Amino acid sequence: MNRLTIAGILFLSTLSGVALAQHAPPFPAPDRTAAEAVSHASATTLELRTTTPLMQNWSFVQDDSLTDDEALASKAVQWQTVNLPHTWNAEAATPGPHPPYKRGLGWYRIEFDTPAEGTRKWLEFGAASLVADVWLNGHKLGQHKGGFTAFRFDVTDTLAPSGKNTLLVKVDNSQPISDDDVTAIPPLAGDFIMYGGLYRYVSLVSTIDPVHFSLEDMGGPSVYATTTSIAGGNATVNVRAKLKSDAKADADYSVRVSLLDADGRVAQTSQQTVVLQAGGNLTVPQVLLVNRPHLWQGTEDPYQYKLVAELLREDGQAIDRVVQDFGIREMRFDPREGFFLNGRHVPLHGVAIHQEMYGKGWAISPRDIDDTLAMVKEIGANTIRLAHYPYGRNMLESLDRMGLVAWAELPVGLSTTTEGMQAVMVGSGTTSVCPHKDASDAFRASARQQLQEMIRQQFNHAAIAIWALGNETTFTHKDCAEPWYDNISPVFRELQTLAKDEDPQRVTAYADNVAQEQPPVNGNYIDLGGITDLWARNQYPLWYSGPVARLTDILDAIRVRYPDQPIGISEYGAGAALTHHTDNVMGGPAEVNNTGEPIVYQPEEYASSVHEQDYAKILSTEYLFASYVWNMFDFATPLRNEGDIQDVNTKGLVSFDRKTRKDPFYFYKANWSPDLVTYITGRRYTNRAYPVADIKVYSNADAVALSINGKAVGAMKQDQCLQKTCVFKNVKLEQGSNEVAAVGRRGSTSASDSVEWSLNTRDINIAAGQLTTGFTSDGRVVATAVNVATDPAATGSTSASTAGDLFGSDNFFIGGEGDWLVPKGLGPPTDTTPVQGTNDPQLFKNFRRGSFSYFIPLDDGDYTVELGFLEPDKGKAIGERIFDVVANGETKLENFDVLKAAKGEYRTVVNESFTTGVSHGYLKLDFTPRLGEAVVSNIRIRKH
Repeated sequence: MNRLTIAGILFLSTLSGVALAQHAPPFPAPDRTAAEAVSHASATTLELRTTTPLMQNWSFVQDDSLTDDEALASKAVQWQTVNLPHTWNAEAATPGPHPPYKRGLGWYRIEFDTPAEGTRKWLEFGAASLVADVWLNGHKLGQHKGGFTAFRFDVTDTLAPSGKNTLLVKVDNSQPISDDDVTAIPPLAGDFIMYGGLYRYVSLVSTIDPVHFSLEDMGGPSVYATTTSIAGGNATVNVRAKLKSDAKADADYSVRVSLLDADGRVAQTSQQTVVLQAGGNLTVPQVLLVNRPHLWQGTEDPYQYKLVAELLREDGQAIDRVVQDFGIREMRFDPREGFFLNGRHVPLHGVAIHQEMYGKGWAISPRDIDDTLAMVKEIGANTIRLAHYPYGRNMLESLDRMGLVAWAELPVGLSTTTEGMQAVMVGSGTTSVCPHKDASDAFRASARQQLQEMIRQQFNHAAIAIWALGNETTFTHKDCAEPWYDNISPVFRELQTLAKDEDPQRVTAYADNVAQEQPPVNGNYIDLGGITDLWARNQYPLWYSGPVARLTDILDAIRVRYPDQPIGISEYGAGAALTHHTDNVMGGPAEVNNTGEPIVYQPEEYASSVHEQDYAKILSTEYLFASYVWNMFDFATPLRNEGDIQDVNTKGLVSFDRKTRKDPFYFYKANWSPDLVTYITGRRYTNRAYPVADIKVYSNADAVALSINGKAVGAMKQDQCLQKTCVFKNVKLEQGSNEVAAVGRRGSTSASDSVEWSLNTRDINIAAGQLTTGFTSDGRVVATAVNVATDPAATGSTSASTAGDLFGSDNFFIGGEGDWLVPKGLGPPTDTTPVQGTNDPQLFKNFRRGSFSYFIPLDDGDYTVELGFLEPDKGKAIGERIFDVVANGETKLENFDVLKAAKGEYRTVVNESFTTGVSHGYLKLDFTPRLGEAVVSNIRIRKH
């Protein structure tokens, strides 16, 4: 099969649509008469339309029982006063526990005066989630389905001639139960909050003449541009303008389209005269031939022109004008080499986000957007995934200015029907109903509409590179034992055709989460590969998806099946709780799923290790067109009880409240940003369990020096640091306070960092097989006397037994495997036999099994060692698990049988102790099986 390169050459602004030119004529100089007119216009005012914001003093009530007639008759006296942007689910954008967020009906009412200016008037809504019904002065203007795109209503003939008008909006974000429900549209569900409300803006747009650029083109600006050629130092730009006449007579008009550079000079202009019939519509194509264009080169040089489209009467008077920023650039996606921008290979590395802020939900301001993207810029990303729905114009304009290459996404996720959705929404993680129905006509119509709206409203933004048609749409099929009914690929084939009709230049994509190395032979698979132009995988090695090698094993297999389809990674990452920590990321299995327990432990250091290993694999995979960390920020979701905050997905590189950049943030900043970075990891693990630690510093400096309490520990050059990760091994901490300081130097510049740790115990207490640093009897992680499960501001992560002994996570081991006493999964445990014989059952929730040893650093002297055991495997008989325990070559427990010592009682704690001497700076404990595997649950060591 021939190799295929997918290319998109785009001339971009905030317009939409596309017109193609096959052959470019010679490049003339700009027409100076027209140029002078445009320059004059840019020197005065570029806007002819009047936009009246309707953002303040709305009346609002959330009331599912209110009928349309009752709302229309109401004076809203008892309703609350709100300003836009607004959502009635703002409380859900805070950590739980709190009541389930409300899905239902929200009613908005406002009174406003009819503006004196303008001839034609339109109400414009930035978005309404999810379905909006709109009345003006008691007259229903219509209904809009879809919670993420802008929409307009012509209100010229509905407004009061003068004085007050009453606008009523019903917004419905109800959870659909059946495919007949009005909200049974994309998205049917999601692992995020479906905030309800008028969460962007509402405005009244007035034109000065009955003839204007169309305002009824699915929320788009009706001036559409694309670059069809960049060659020989020239660019060919095709522009298409849609006109609408509400006049009563035919007339001649001119359409003038011009490009202004950043200094306001005309780069090129074109003008065409047309005849527009009364009440008619007309599309006017034109070509701009740009000599030596200044290209939009991503974050390196996000240069933008002004595109000015003017509608002129015969006398030359401008009667409408559309002005937008745009960039000229060429994008190409290659199945072997990845992404190219203007002919240059650019590895795309970035993050995914949600349009959400702590305490605000989706009701975010332009300042919130700027703050969000400032962190994305700080980390050094050059691409962004706008998950899982279309974003507003403020976000897109900011991306254009910053040069971030963007993945835009249609909200077709999890399923195309409501079958199985109820199980998803209550967070069981499994579906009890396998889909058997085709997507409804209403669902498909809404998907098509939202796709067209997204493309037309966003098409010419320089940042937008990809139209993603969906995400994890086979989710509700994944647990079906029977062959999967394919109600998905017909929808995607339909959307693919429509997307290419709307925008032949840009590529489409799909984010998959079920593809395997080989499709199952039992039919439990829907293959969406090859439908979209690009294909990407949501893959979580070391979290949900097995070893790191699988990150590319699946992608390699997909490439064999679809060799001409460029491939990327649309999600990867791991949960990171700010108050959960570990001494050794290999100590035990990670807790990755909702288990129904009060806390699911997700150490920040483990997340760092996952990112380090995943990114190393990504760097070695040259064919990837892009990779996206999931997620830049923690975000709210009703489906999660993970980490140290309820109802929050903790995979963000930054905390939900945006106040804390987690350790993995600085890993990527050191790798991506040109700024000098030196950052000590594990800084929130302040109350240390062990006197020896490996200290990790993320730095892109030429060399990094480490000290503790002012005493030099050592230095490392960058070539000793893998992926900007410098690890100082076996650093000894002092009793009491430890000021750990690192200084990174690059030439004559330096960057420093310091943290305060404390060591307040001389004992060694190891929770064997446990990834997270220790537990109390009730399962809580503690920092000295502070319970961080209830106090998120607390720091540290060592834990105490009921006797006050601090336990660290499993450490200093060689061999064996950490394991859970009760397996962690989405379903309830099959064995709930309680642990007996201890006041600290949580110290026995994990154990190490196999043939293994511990090399524990200790000062020379005599010690008492106490080992905690229990039999973990139900059904074991006395005599089926026998092993020895040897301390520094001396057998301390011989032919030890845990079950026999427990008098045959399953899950009953047995404690064995002995004394031993240390003479070479460490204690070696060997657990050697004779029959079956050796096991140990915890180790306590005290000096005499």
